[in-house]
Amino acid sequence: MEIDYTDIENRFDCACKDVVTNLSSMYKSDYQSHGPEKLLTFFELIQKEFDAVEMLFIRENKVSSDPGALHAIRAIAKTYAKRCIDDYGKIATK
Repeated sequence: MEIDYTDIENRFDCACKDVVTNLSSMYKSDYQSHGPEKLLTFFELIQKEFDAVEMLFIRENKVSSDPGALHAIRAIAKTYAKRCIDDYGKIATK
């Protein structure tokens, strides 16, 4: 069966956007008021959340043996995680 990489990428992009939304809520409720000392813990949480959504998406879509799909998924997750870390790092230094 032919895999539609564009569809996979679009759906995973949506999954990553959901993670960003959840992380934003967690940051506001659990981390924002604690200052920079909790920032490292939040950065670890960011990585764990993107690792988890990546593994779940790969398993649910049965693409673990497709190198092209894995590469695309991992690249998207890495981009979102890096963007989150950069964005929250800027917030903490203000």
